[in-house]
Amino acid sequence: MNKKVIIDIGLTEERAAIIEEERLVEIHIERIEDDKIVGNIYKGKVINVLPGIEAAFIDIGIEKNAFLHIGSNLDTGYKDEIEEIEIPPFLPLTKDKIKTGKEIVVQVVKETITPKGPRVTTDISLPGRYLVLMPNNTNIGISRRIEDEKERERLKKILQQIKPKDAGLIIRTAGWGKELEDFLSDLDFLIRLWNKIKKRAEKAKAPMLLHEDLTLTYRIIRDLFTEEVEEILINSKTEYENMLKFLNTLSLSNLKGRVSLYTGEKAIFEEYGIEKEIDKALQKKVWLKCGGYLVFDQTEALTVIDVNTGKFVGKKDMRKTILKTNLQAAEEIALQLRLRDIGGIIIIDFIDMEEQEDREKVVKKLEESLKKDKTKTNIIQNTELGLVELTRKRARRDLENMLRTSCPYCAGTGRVLSDETVSNMVLRKLEELCKTTRAEAILLGVHPKVEKALSGAKMLLIKQLEKDSHKTIYVKASKDIHMEKIEVVAVGRLKEVKKIKQMFG
Repeated sequence: MNKKVIIDIGLTEERAAIIEEERLVEIHIERIEDDKIVGNIYKGKVINVLPGIEAAFIDIGIEKNAFLHIGSNLDTGYKDEIEEIEIPPFLPLTKDKIKTGKEIVVQVVKETITPKGPRVTTDISLPGRYLVLMPNNTNIGISRRIEDEKERERLKKILQQIKPKDAGLIIRTAGWGKELEDFLSDLDFLIRLWNKIKKRAEKAKAPMLLHEDLTLTYRIIRDLFTEEVEEILINSKTEYENMLKFLNTLSLSNLKGRVSLYTGEKAIFEEYGIEKEIDKALQKKVWLKCGGYLVFDQTEALTVIDVNTGKFVGKKDMRKTILKTNLQAAEEIALQLRLRDIGGIIIIDFIDMEEQEDREKVVKKLEESLKKDKTKTNIIQNTELGLVELTRKRARRDLENMLRTSCPYCAGTGRVLSDETVSNMVLRKLEELCKTTRAEAILLGVHPKVEKALSGAKMLLIKQLEKDSHKTIYVKASKDIHMEKIEVVAVGRLKEVKKIKQMFG
């Protein structure tokens, strides 16, 4: 696979772009002002236990208390964020083991997403280069991305040889083809790290941070720098040199030749067209190669994706036209979910297909395309109406919420009152003012589009209102006034209102 990583080190943030087959497929952003806490391990204090929902709130020393499930497997640990794995479920806490005031060691698996606090688990996961150590879990697992059965069997034997008695292990995708010695050195590092964390926990008084995960650049090296990656390009000389040192620490000096320092004059993301791709990933509409398009509608509860034929009308066969559009849509949707990092419930409204065979082809294409995504995604159901429901694990803010905030005018709806609606509001406002004031003149300020909507028949109504009320009415436009706002600029003597009118706008 043609895979590259482009890293932009800025004054206030680090950004990493993952490129596969010349397309941007993932964007990771870490800002100075953000508290990056996913993967961090804390000694926390139980503040409140809610038996009714089998949950507890834990003080870990940040603004909002963390949320911990009790007696369920809803929190599966940081290992799910590393990659998909196959292991038996973790035996969670029971209600009798957690009480208010108790101090426990937890790991953050989901960051704070307003208005909710972070989510934590007691199923600790410590990732290394080839292994993940699970100190509170005695299971073993192998990354699902390692599909070759012979290789899986070989790795399983290695796991059984090296697994500690009181801890579990996962072999990561990077462990493909590695020998026993490679895993032993990784395991030694992870055990020493866990022993340090335990010692800190014994001495620390909750709430206390016990272990902080690596920053973005180094997580890229640890978690993503496999044989598939042809090049990592970075624009900071200091971080470039630190990355080379880090590769030595991980015994990966053979990969140094794939790390390059960018020295171009243009900003690195501009040079490689990544800024434009990020802008596209924030748009509601995404065009397909065939001329069809997707429309993304995100709400707090779920995301709806609508598939349309658009410009693509085919030649003769409507069935083939619809099938081709849906197949391309399935592939593009999988990529966009990954790029936009959309989580939660997702409903896809494919174009209706009459034949069951066609529906199966589209779902199969979607399943194949989703395999490229390391975040766990499950297809729940597929209906005859072309609706496909799936769920994708959510651990961080998606790209939309990372880069944008709700519009202060439309409160996130994406819509405002029409100029016709506001022009009618202006007429009602004038009627009210004419009835409630003895002033000689009235001056209202509106948006230029609203002023235009007041021409013609509505202007005749204003003239009639002037005649009936024996007042002079002025409506002036200003670009500084919001589309939905009507500003009462002046109400008073005609001479004074005229002066204000001349200065207004």
